[in-house]
Amino acid sequence: MMSEAQSLYAVIQYDGAGRQDVRQVVAPFPNRGAAATFAVDNEMRHFTVRPMVLAAPPGPPSIPAPRRPS
Repeated sequence: MMSEAQSLYAVIQYDGAGRQDVRQVVAPFPNRGAAATFAVDNEMRHFTVRPMVLAAPPGPPSIPAPRRPS
């Protein structure tokens, strides 16, 4: 695992203050300060800065199989 000094960071923007629905993820940034500065400079609202390893879902998304026509 990478140490804190070697980690890359991501800005996660949410649809609202409830932090339930992710609107977008912007990455990579070399440190938390650079990520936060980017978010503020781009007037992003309702965001958080996290290490990139925590910004992605833990596994691949499940995609349902297409339905066959009847």
